[in-house]
Amino acid sequence: MIEKTCNLWLESATWRCIPTSGATTPDGSAILDSGLGKEAVQKFFNLDADLGRLLTSCGNHVHELRPGLLSFPIKQYHWSGVNLPILQRSAQELAAKVGTAKTLLPRPPLGPTDPPWEEIAKALASLPDNIIVVDHK
Repeated sequence: MIEKTCNLWLESATWRCIPTSGATTPDGSAILDSGLGKEAVQKFFNLDADLGRLLTSCGNHVHELRPGLLSFPIKQYHWSGVNLPILQRSAQELAAKVGTAKTLLPRPPLGPTDPPWEEIAKALASLPDNIIVVDHK
């Protein structure tokens, strides 16, 4: 696993990921309440509605949201903490989907009840070197 500090939106890459949960609002839109999730909703029209439809029809998995933009599930509910089994499954799905293309994966936003970064890093350690874990600035 390679780590880098950069701006997710400005760094050159084929794919960018945004951390997501499987949660939706009553109207079916995805809840994208992390900092990067909010930035993505502002950058891409109807992103929350589109992800909500994918979550409802296909489940909480890595989804192509726009050309060059992927969801990356880190938890099931927006109020729950990072779920290591979901994170590991997402890492496997991401690696399969992007192949050898340069991909930026932001560090998951961590709250006080989340596993420490060291445990999350272990769950992501098997990612190939073309998937760069980004400390978004």
